Amino acid sequence: MKISNLYFIFLIIMFFSSCDDKKEKFNQEKWDNYKSGIGVEENRLNMVDDLIKNYIQKGMTYKELTNLIGQPENYANLEKNTIGYELIVDYGWDIDPVEDAKLLIEISQDSIVTKFKIEYWNMHGN
Repeated sequence: MKISNLYFIFLIIMFFSSCDDKKEKFNQEKWDNYKSGIGVEENRLNMVDDLIKNYIQKGMTYKELTNLIGQPENYANLEKNTIGYELIVDYGWDIDPVEDAKLLIEISQDSIVTKFKIEYWNMHGN
């Protein structure tokens, strides 16, 4: 009976330890590798919380921003003075995306960061 209780406790501990959050610290090399196609797609998504908490700041210049995370991707549907960085695109088993996430950054006319947010989209509207 004691062995089965220990086994059960061990299984519970293993279950909860496997449910870890995949968040990681911002790493400029991994961020840049995403653009070149050699990085794992989830790297940017896993790093973005640390990036916006500890690196991107309102008031930083566009040049400081691009030195940190590179040139933005070109999205035709963004609002004026807003730039975007792709975090992840999931195609599932389709040729069209089923979900994506972007880091959107608003830049003033003086090239200063004024706002930033993460925008999620999925085909189900969730």
